[in-house]
This record gives sequence, structure tokens and C-alpha cells, in this order.
Amino acid sequence: MLKMANIELIRKLHFKEGRSIRQLSKDLKLSRQTIRKALEQNEIPTYKRTKPVANPVIDSVKTIIIQWLTDDETAPLKQRHSAAQIFRRLEKEYGFKGGESTVRRFVRQYKQLNETPNSSIPLEFDPGEFAQFDWGEAIIVLNGVETKVMLFCMRLLYSRKIFIKVFPHQRQEALFQGHADAFDYFGGVPKTIIYDNMKTAVKKVLEGTKREEQVAFIQFRSHYLFDAQFCAPAKGNEKGQVEKLVQTARAQFLVPVPQVGDIQELNQYLLEQCDRYEETYVPKTKEKVGDRFLLEKEQLLPIIGTHPCARKVEATVNSLSLVNFETNAYSVPTRHAGRKDAKIFAYVNHIEVLIDGNCVAKHERSYDRLQEIFEVDHYLDELERKPRAIQHARPVRRTNLPPSYQEFYTKSLAKYRHGKEYIKLLKLHREFTIETVKRAVESCVKEQLNKDMKM
Repeated sequence: MLKMANIELIRKLHFKEGRSIRQLSKDLKLSRQTIRKALEQNEIPTYKRTKPVANPVIDSVKTIIIQWLTDDETAPLKQRHSAAQIFRRLEKEYGFKGGESTVRRFVRQYKQLNETPNSSIPLEFDPGEFAQFDWGEAIIVLNGVETKVMLFCMRLLYSRKIFIKVFPHQRQEALFQGHADAFDYFGGVPKTIIYDNMKTAVKKVLEGTKREEQVAFIQFRSHYLFDAQFCAPAKGNEKGQVEKLVQTARAQFLVPVPQVGDIQELNQYLLEQCDRYEETYVPKTKEKVGDRFLLEKEQLLPIIGTHPCARKVEATVNSLSLVNFETNAYSVPTRHAGRKDAKIFAYVNHIEVLIDGNCVAKHERSYDRLQEIFEVDHYLDELERKPRAIQHARPVRRTNLPPSYQEFYTKSLAKYRHGKEYIKLLKLHREFTIETVKRAVESCVKEQLNKDMKM
């Protein structure tokens, strides 16, 4: 086989200097056929093997390896043979004497020959018809502490308009709140949203495209009137636009790692990035995202009212007037102690306790563990009947009250030998604002101090 340098020489001598094929054959001691082939080509010649190289070490176990790889096609994705596992089995079960690299090479070549080439079909979507949703993980520094958060990412497929928001988790209440916020931001609801098979939406994957959806998810999407379409299992590429958005959010919006005082601050920043994204051009077009979105917005479904973005949990009120949710306990008024039919509505930032359809308690949600969250007012009626308990009552002791309250309590306890006056003071918050009561307490304490000084 001629090298490229020889081919180049033959072509130059023939085309530039005018030497004939006969003369070149004589001068270069090459056959005329070789000269003609060189003149017809101008590419580097490549050698093609016509027969496979014999490899007696691997040949003896080829059929075994191929059978294992064939069986793997029906096995779960995470329980299929790796090349290293195949090597170990061959050693143990068949006394294989070859090297692991030999097995790896064969497995790689076999898969390359038998795998289906990756290909995709260009898709086009109508305005308002489709959106894709996905969660993504990110790291931020929250109040000086490195914290993992979840990125709620939704993208409209026609205009490529995006919505991104950070949540502390990806539970059902965060899923619902993210959707509601996205719809408000878009000014409407896409007719169909594409998801993977997340457990907060899908209870069971059935045959083909059928899914048994979670009841709460059905209620939520039925309120907003959108349809859900789910990817085939392990086929996240079916929602490639939003998966790309997750990568974009991390790489462009969260580098360097954000350092924030609270999540709300970060979400405001992300909202600004979503606004700026409208200046991006839609791929394969000369149109900007913002221009296309003006058209798509008109085709979105209208937002019909609001729906509780909460996860509902059955609960029992114990004898301490507490309901347990996750690892924490939250107080309710003592008159409901012992009720077994309470319902907790868990929102992202707060929880509500409902009894007989009425909200009897509302607390800021705690993401710490093993906490007791008290509202002191819930215990005042019971304390009025048991005033001696006030000295050791946890709800009172753990309530952050102004110093003047403690001074009032100390003086009233010394004078009356009970805490009834202090309980009456705390009950004033039911009728007046905290500032009004605080000023009254400070005035009372000051007046009493003046009297003591005169005495």
C-alpha cells in the first residue's frame, strides 16, 4: 500500500511535470496499475482487515458472555452485568485465565456492534399546548451553612419561556406550590405538562403510557384543568428541554455558589434571571423567547381561582394538645385535646390544623427535628383553671416575650401568690395588638416602680 507522500509525489510528477504513466512506472519502479490508482485518489489510504483476528483466550467464552448480555436486556437497569462483573464470573465459574482488559474490550466491541444508534426527530409545538417539568438539585450557602436545595424547573415548549424556583425539598406541597407560582408567572396554564414518574404524582406505573396517579395530584390538576403526560420509565430524554433547563440553571444562574440570608432572596434573584431569559433566541429561529411568549400567553388556559398547595395528613391531638407531623409537634387549643379526627394541611412554609373543617391552629413550619412548637394562647384557658401550673408551663416558658412581661409576672406573683393576673395579661392579645399591650405593660411596670420608690 502506497503512503500518502508517495501518492503526492506521483500526482505532482504527472500533473505538474507532465510525465506519462509509462515513464513514472519506469522511474519509480512501480506497476502501471499502481500508478493509475495513485492518480485517481487524493485521500490517505486506510487498511481494512478482511478477517477477524483470532483470540483463543476470549473465543472460548464468547458465547457465554453474549448470553449474559442478552439476558441483561430484560433485567432491571441497575442489575445488569458490568464488564468487571462478567470477568469475575468467568474466573469463578469457568476458570477463565485471560485478563480483565480482554473481557472489557470484547464487551465494549460487542455493545458497539449491537446497540441501536442514537437518533431523534425534530419536534415542533403549538403555542400553549405543552410544558415540561423537572426537579434538580443544587448547593447554596444559606446563612453561612452549605445547604442542598431543590430547583423547581418548568419550561413552555413553544416559546421556551422558563420558570425556576428554589424549595427546601420536593415533597407534594412543594410540587403544588411550584406549579401555582409558575402559572401565576406565566399568566396562564399550559394544556399538557410532561413529567417523569415521580412518586408525588404517580402511584403506580401501569402498562404502556397508563399511570395510576396520586389522588391529591389528580385533584390539583383537575382544578387547573391541565393534562399530565408521563415519560416511559428511565426515559428522561423524553423531556429533554427541561432537563437542559436544569443544567442551565445550575451552570449559569448558580455559579458561583450563591450565598444568601434566606431562600426568598435567592428566589427573587432567580425570578430576575427568568425575566432576562426572554432576550435569548429560540433555537433554529431568529425569534426571541419574549416575542414568542407574547403569542403563547394568549393560548394558555385561564387560571381559575386557587387550590390549597398542601399535603393533607390525618392526625390525633394528644393529651398535651399537640399534633405530631413528621418529627415535630405543634400545639392546638386545649379544648381539642383527645380529638382523633384532626387534619394537618402541610404547606411549604407553614402548617394548618383543621378540626370539623375549621382551622384551629396555624404555625410556621419547622424543618428541624424533634421540636415542640407552641402558641401560648392555646393553653391560656386551661391555665386559668390551673394557675399554679404557670410557673412550669413549657408553652409559657418557651414563649419569647418582652422583659416587661416577665417583670409584671414576677411582681404579680409576689403580690397575689398566683399567676391569674399574668394569664389575664396574655389574654389581652386576643383583643389588642402586641404593641398596644406591650406599651400598657411597660406603663404599668413603670408606675409600680415609681410607687415602690416613693415608699
